[in-house]
Amino acid sequence: MPARLLLPLTYLLGVVFLITFVLRSVRLARLPVHLRWELAPVPHERGRNRYGGSYFEEYEWWKHPRSKSLVSELVYMAQEIVLLRAVWEHNRKLWWFSFPFHIGLYLLTAAAGLLLLSAAAGGIGLDWSGWGVVLKVLAGAGYVLGGAGAVGLVGKRLLERELAAYTTRESWLNLALLLVVFGTGLVALGGAGSAGEARAFVSALVRADTSFTVSPAMGVHVLSVMVFLAWLPFSRMMHFVAKYFTYHQVRWDDAPLERGGRMERELEQLLQQPVTWGAAHVGADGKKTWGEVAAGEVRQ
Repeated sequence: MPARLLLPLTYLLGVVFLITFVLRSVRLARLPVHLRWELAPVPHERGRNRYGGSYFEEYEWWKHPRSKSLVSELVYMAQEIVLLRAVWEHNRKLWWFSFPFHIGLYLLTAAAGLLLLSAAAGGIGLDWSGWGVVLKVLAGAGYVLGGAGAVGLVGKRLLERELAAYTTRESWLNLALLLVVFGTGLVALGGAGSAGEARAFVSALVRADTSFTVSPAMGVHVLSVMVFLAWLPFSRMMHFVAKYFTYHQVRWDDAPLERGGRMERELEQLLQQPVTWGAAHVGADGKKTWGEVAAGEVRQ
C-alpha cells in the first residue's frame, strides 16, 4: 500500500481521535458536583481503610489535619486496572474473558509505546534493532489474548440471555472493531520483517515521508487501528477516562464542605438552576430553583 494513500488517512483519523478525546475528557472534568456518597472505606484513609473507618470517627475531627495514603490508593487502583478486581468479585464468569481482553489491550499499548521509542531512537542514530523481538512478543501476546477475550465476550453475549438483554448495538460494534484490530494484527505480524516494517512506518509518519510502501496486511492493520481510535472517544469505551472521575470525585471524594470553599460556591450556583423535572411530588414548574424546591415541602 503506497504511503501517499496511507499517511493522509492516518493523519486524518489521528486528528479526529486527539480532538474528540481531549474535548470529551475536558467535558467529563467539568461536570457538576456529584452526589456525595460518603461511603467507607476510602483507600486513601491511612490505617483505617482496612476496617472501613474514616476521619469522622475522630472526636472533633475538623480540628485535626487529615492524613492520606497515596500508596494505598495506588495499590487499589492497580488491582482494579490490571486485575479487574471489581469484575472478579461481582461477575467472575465474565472475568475469565474480560481479563485477557484488557491485558491484551495493555500489551498492545506497551508495544505501541516501544514502537514510538524505537522509531525515535532510529531518528537520532541509536541502534534499536534488537528490540524487534521484544516488540513482536508484546504485540503477538496482545493480539492473541485480546482476540481470545473478545471472542469469549461475544460468546457470552450470544449465549447468556441476561447479558444479551442489555448488550447494545454499540457494544457489538466495539467488539467487532477490536476483533478486526486483533485479527489483522496477527496477520500483519506473521509477515517477514513485520517489526521492522512497523518501525519504518512510524518513522515515516513522524517525518511525513511518502516515498515508501507497506505490505497490504500492514496497511489494512494500520487503518483498522486508526478507525478504532477515531471511534473510541465517541463510544462508551471512554469509561477508562470516566473511571478516574468516578473513583476520585465520586466514590473517594470525602473532603469536608468548607465555608467559602470551591465546593460551596459550586453548590450555590447549582441551587440557582431551575428544576424541570415532571414528577408531581417535586412540584417543579420550570421556574422554581433547586434551592426553592429543597427548602419547600415535598408533596407525598
